[in-house]
Amino acid sequence: MLPQQFNLLGHTITVKIDNSYCQENECIGRFIPWDNTIMLATKYKTEKTWRKYKPSVIEHTFHHELIHCILYYTGHEDLWLNEQLVDLIGGLYHQYETTKR
Repeated sequence: MLPQQFNLLGHTITVKIDNSYCQENECIGRFIPWDNTIMLATKYKTEKTWRKYKPSVIEHTFHHELIHCILYYTGHEDLWLNEQLVDLIGGLYHQYETTKR
């Protein structure tokens, strides 16, 4: 389950589902630091209709964007913009969250 908001270092981060935003910006998710917002898509537009992403794709994307957000607040631009690192840590954290007992 995705949160609607959470806090990091005194900043309130809002999580929004906005399929149109993600379609226009060609993304599944995005952390917007100046707005303290994580935007996520739950579906994408094909030529004829909208199709839903699988829940695991949405969850993985949330964790990916969460790691962007966490690393942004460390103050290390070289880390929060490193897609390979962010995706690896986000994927590992997602796996932890979905397999813990």
